[in-house]
Amino acid sequence: MPEAEKPNQYCFQLGQLSVDNAEDGKKKRTFSGVAYSGEPITDHWYWDRIIFDLDSMQLKGRIPALLEHRSSQRAGAINSHSISHQTGLTVSGDLMSNEFGAQVAQDSDDGFPWQMSVRIEPTAIEEIQAGASVLVNGKTHQGPITVFRGGRIREVSFCALGADDNTNAVAASHSPKNFNQPEDTDVTELEKAQAALKQAETDRDAAQAELKKFKADKREEDIKTLETAMNKQFSAEEKKSYTDMDDAAFAFMSQQLKQFSAGNQPPAGQQQQQNTTVPPQFAHLFTHQANGGHGDQQTNQNDTHKFTSGAQAFAQQKGK
Repeated sequence: MPEAEKPNQYCFQLGQLSVDNAEDGKKKRTFSGVAYSGEPITDHWYWDRIIFDLDSMQLKGRIPALLEHRSSQRAGAINSHSISHQTGLTVSGDLMSNEFGAQVAQDSDDGFPWQMSVRIEPTAIEEIQAGASVLVNGKTHQGPITVFRGGRIREVSFCALGADDNTNAVAASHSPKNFNQPEDTDVTELEKAQAALKQAETDRDAAQAELKKFKADKREEDIKTLETAMNKQFSAEEKKSYTDMDDAAFAFMSQQLKQFSAGNQPPAGQQQQQNTTVPPQFAHLFTHQANGGHGDQQTNQNDTHKFTSGAQAFAQQKGK
């Protein structure tokens, strides 16, 4: 939605504007009206009940007069104003000769009732709670009520329906709120479901990370246990190879190394398969762990043969 079309809680429909009739010899059309009466406003879409402190209100220099609060639609300017508790804030100004000023003048000549809306920005906002009272604009007002202190008029606008009517379409999704308080959020069922799904995904990712860490820690512990059983320290390359193995492959490899280290023969059934190709992940076992660099060549060859027969049987079983 363009910025100019967004509802603004500081825009208020406050009165009627009258455009003066054209006069001979007068180039500019003029307008005037009561910008604010000084009484509480009760029909705004954002504020529940609000009043502007006339005594601290500020109008500096010439104030822009726009069409429908759009800065790109400049219709004129406020040249003079007066403020009193009796008459409130009154303003008067000139219309421009451009298309927007001419539109305001022509529609007024045709009988259209332009309404005035002002944009006011306070320097302080005072919240009067129920049961309390406040003196504003020469009168005592009971709470709850919001008081704008030091309100500065930023611009006035010619509005077809008034600022409040223009925001009726969005009023259903907002309720009047107190200034400086958190805005309530109307959380839909879809938003709740999306939040629940996001939380479930977060919990799942955390559980998976925890499981992965547990498995990594367990594998590291098993490798250390294997080092102790074999009375040797594995190289970084060997440790990486063992870490990357799946659980079944590592369990088989660990069993074979422990049996070999203890001088035990593999189970008889594992010696029946001799010609099976050795899986690549076990290749280094047969050159490093199996012969270990000890004994004569024939003994190393026999020991390697004993170990690889079990590895070959396991590889064939894994391939079935």
